[in-house]
Amino acid sequence: MALLSRIADRPRVVGILLVFGSLLLSGCSNSRRQSIEGTVTMDGQPMPKGSIKFLPEKGTLGPTAGASIENGRFSIDASKSTFAGKFRVEILANRPSGRTAVDPMTGEKYPVPEQYVPARYNSQSELTIDIAEGQPNRLEFDLVSK
Repeated sequence: MALLSRIADRPRVVGILLVFGSLLLSGCSNSRRQSIEGTVTMDGQPMPKGSIKFLPEKGTLGPTAGASIENGRFSIDASKSTFAGKFRVEILANRPSGRTAVDPMTGEKYPVPEQYVPARYNSQSELTIDIAEGQPNRLEFDLVSK
């Protein structure tokens, strides 16, 4: 209590603390989460199912954001999205491979899916985008399988 009364006696200190506290609570203008939506096609056709992930590049505030792709479309609400900045994009999609594997615990066979999106769009992604603040972030990704 004695510390609080000493601080309260100093209007300058109190003013600095109020300004600093309000900056912390309001955050920077580029730290608001942005909604993202868009389309993903493979060889000109909408991707039936898959996932998309946005990973912040160096100098961009996180977090990572992602969504499911259904019938070539994805959408990330601002409350679950990321901040404005530059992002690396990873797109994944599986399909049946025709192969099976055996579960070592049960001995049952199960289908093994295959990742059919080329690595240049996921594990070795060359895709980058800029998410803008306060603007519609409508993105289009036209992937080529070969």
